[in-house]
Amino acid sequence: MKVPWMWLKDYVDLPWSAKETADRLTMVGVNVENLYYDKLDISSIVSGKVLEVKPYPGKPSLKVGIVDIGTRKVQIVSGAPGFEEGVVTLVACAGGHLPGNVQVEAKDFDGITSHGIVLSANELLTGQSPRPLEDIIVLPSETRLGISANDIFVLDDWVMDLDLTVNYSHCLGILGVAIEAAALSGGALKLPKILKEWDWAGPYGSRRPEQVHVSDVGFQIDLPRPDLCPRYVGKVVDNVKFSYSPVNLERRLYLAGQRPLNLIVDATNYVMLETGQPLHAFDACKLSGNTVIVRTGDPGETLITLDNQVRELDEDTLVIADVKGPIAIAGVMGGKSTEITEDTKRVFIESAYFDPISVRRTSRNLRLRTEAVLRFEKGVDPTAQPAVAERAAELIYNLSGGSPVSGYVEVNYLDESTKKITLSTSLVERTLGVPISGKECAEILENIRFKIERSKCDALSHESDTISVIVPPRRVDVYEEIDLVEEIARYYGYDKLGKEELKRAILPDIHDFARRSRNKIKEVLSGLGGLESNTNSLLDPRDLVNLGWELDDPRGNPVRVKNPLSSQESVLRTSILPGLIKVALTNHRMRIPGMFTWEIGRVFFPSENDLPVEAEQLGLLSYGELIGETWISEAQQAGFYQMKGVISNLLEIIGVDGVRYLPEASMPFHPGRSAKILVDHSVMGEIGEIHPLCQKRLDIDFPITMAWLSLDALDSVMRPRKYKPVPKLMPIERDIAVVVSEEVPGGEIIGAIWETGKNLVSVDLFDVWTKPPVPEGYKSLAIRLVYQPEDKTLTEEELLEDRNNIIERLEKEFGAVLRG
Repeated sequence: MKVPWMWLKDYVDLPWSAKETADRLTMVGVNVENLYYDKLDISSIVSGKVLEVKPYPGKPSLKVGIVDIGTRKVQIVSGAPGFEEGVVTLVACAGGHLPGNVQVEAKDFDGITSHGIVLSANELLTGQSPRPLEDIIVLPSETRLGISANDIFVLDDWVMDLDLTVNYSHCLGILGVAIEAAALSGGALKLPKILKEWDWAGPYGSRRPEQVHVSDVGFQIDLPRPDLCPRYVGKVVDNVKFSYSPVNLERRLYLAGQRPLNLIVDATNYVMLETGQPLHAFDACKLSGNTVIVRTGDPGETLITLDNQVRELDEDTLVIADVKGPIAIAGVMGGKSTEITEDTKRVFIESAYFDPISVRRTSRNLRLRTEAVLRFEKGVDPTAQPAVAERAAELIYNLSGGSPVSGYVEVNYLDESTKKITLSTSLVERTLGVPISGKECAEILENIRFKIERSKCDALSHESDTISVIVPPRRVDVYEEIDLVEEIARYYGYDKLGKEELKRAILPDIHDFARRSRNKIKEVLSGLGGLESNTNSLLDPRDLVNLGWELDDPRGNPVRVKNPLSSQESVLRTSILPGLIKVALTNHRMRIPGMFTWEIGRVFFPSENDLPVEAEQLGLLSYGELIGETWISEAQQAGFYQMKGVISNLLEIIGVDGVRYLPEASMPFHPGRSAKILVDHSVMGEIGEIHPLCQKRLDIDFPITMAWLSLDALDSVMRPRKYKPVPKLMPIERDIAVVVSEEVPGGEIIGAIWETGKNLVSVDLFDVWTKPPVPEGYKSLAIRLVYQPEDKTLTEEELLEDRNNIIERLEKEFGAVLRG
């Protein structure tokens, strides 16, 4: 939102410079992101009077004139129709220049020299040729000759570029900013005459003056979807003449970021920038029938919009239509078939209230952003439509010579009841931490056009703790009492707050444990040499198929995105792994010899409700050479056991005990080099090398090891680590070796030992032997047990009893035999 400084000062007298005003507005939340001086790049352009005009010999389209520019008289050759004797206009003298670095030079016309150019508005403001039907600028006859264009028009100005948050939609019109500036300065708000008559932006909203009436103006309005368009106003202006806007108006539009088109369209854009209410002008003669219908699109319908694009419509698209079909996309953009042209004689001005969600959805579906969308999606004043339509009509007929049809046509389903909020001054003090009297609160709110109901409470005394406040309809961001507290804080001064301690308890964040655990995971993985990735949550459905996930697998049945940007980003991810595989492929193509990367992110699954089920997942991947060979150590390669070590260290540090690995992992893991990760018999994730079939589908010619962990599941089994004193007694080590079937997972043996043994602090499998004398089909597992006595030394008898209990359980559950 760009606010030209002189335009703002039309509505409020300010005692400050543009820089100080910008600083003060920012302090009350109207964030001025940038303040710059926009200077039109011109020189040697002055006013001049045409003294004499003669036909150009042999060329009827040209004329030769003598122009008095104050200091001298110059000869100019021009073909402009308005280049007539007695006209006062702007002259670009030879040696000067126009915008776009266009140099003005003396030009020879078959022996007749032209020493300058008489200018049109387009030449003055852009340096480009006149537009169709555009004539030269005509100045008042009393204009002093030889004065510069900058002294005649406001061409150079300061511009405040606002970066507004969603709750400042009331400042998406320059008058809205003027209200804030008036409240800061104490100055009076100067509304245009028609808006003042309607009490535009008043505490009760815009109200129709007695002299204005509702009539059919030759049209009827049909609103079959009042939930999407509850209010629609039409205003007709007859006998308009096509022309371009005055220089000052066009320059203001350029400064505000709008491109001028013609007077009628410029008037609607000007009023939108002024009030924040989008408008649209139709050529009324091009409308079929006399009924304007606001409905949703029908399947198969299309509309060519003003940008010459064919737009496909559907039942989610709200359109403006006549009896033949759509003529505009409601709240977004008009249609080509009813645009304003040189032949337009009658104008139908649309001023409506469209549902913000509907406009936002349509804009997103069509990938079409406009200034109207920006305002409608944030919410506009639901009472201002008639007043703003009358204001636009006034501009059009004042500047184009048209004649407005008396009254306007309207259909209105909106509830226009007054919004009242009771404000407690004690809440203001408790929230802001400083005492602010009821009188101060009332004055602040009245300055920004809220109204205090004094009949129910004398807000200017200290007799009551409450104030009854009427909220202007334009303030769609104010819903409840706390919103009024924020308004008071803005104008009381944020810089005055915080000098006293808040008298409120600071409660612990219920999400604090999860947040700390995620930070710890990131810290550990980074410390282990991992690089964090941040991949796209949108996938190509083929990414899931390539990893072997069919529709019967939840991971193969993703949530599909409506109106995706491309087929490669049409579903929400069900796993972190596809994104990490793409990261690995990209790095491998760049000849990176190896990497270990990880990502924490959300995955999504379909549900019976409107919104998908979300889960948080940790994905890990490694390949190749992770640490190069040195003179004292060999190179460290990625692989199953490297990844298992990472996960074991991570889970131990974050407080997850009793971890087991069961070789039953599913796709996309290698059937013989993978495992499920279990805690208390619940699956926490999976680990393994990528399946050969997946490698083939993805054209991967190098081994990849991956793993995933459900962070939501881990949250339920994490135990905070407690600090213990350093043991006073020495740890005791005992080794046992058992022979079991090769089909028995080593993790099951380890888990059983943990569950059976006492005083154990470590159980490690340090050797596996499958050669003779171990029988074929069996394996010998060598396991080291570390006991840590706490208050007394363990006797040999106690250690032997514990060892026998372990061996007995292993014999019963797994058929294990103690190896001598």
